[in-house]
Amino acid sequence: DERRAREVATFRQGKYRDVKLAKQQAAKLENMFNEMGQGDVQTLPLIIKADVQGSQEALAASLLKLSNAEVKVQIVHAAVGGISESDINLAIASKAVIIGFNVRADAGARKLAEGNAVDLRYYSIIYDAVDDVTNAMSGMLAPEQREEAL
Repeated sequence: DERRAREVATFRQGKYRDVKLAKQQAAKLENMFNEMGQGDVQTLPLIIKADVQGSQEALAASLLKLSNAEVKVQIVHAAVGGISESDINLAIASKAVIIGFNVRADAGARKLAEGNAVDLRYYSIIYDAVDDVTNAMSGMLAPEQREEAL
């Protein structure tokens, strides 16, 4: 029946959330120790909002693979649903870029983003998002020093 299905769905959603939080906590500890050894690694903080969970997970995985020794992609928050004012406030606090995949920001969120110079990016193709993040990362790289003998 419908009530039982709702209970099962709520239970599974809670379990999924617990597993996700446990992974994040473990990753935070590992990252803390890794960053202690790496002094000058640039980070690109991102907030991902998508229309469905599968797209959100695929986009997050694709963007995390872009991390290299000099620039690290950091996903501050990834969720399903439209871009809200709370997402904008999180972006302001973490200085993150918001990536909307097949979603748009509501009017209040757009106004708040414009007032605080938050970078909102909308995509409908994962590869376009990956290409833009790759370009942003290459802009963060330190200039390469070369010496030529004359």
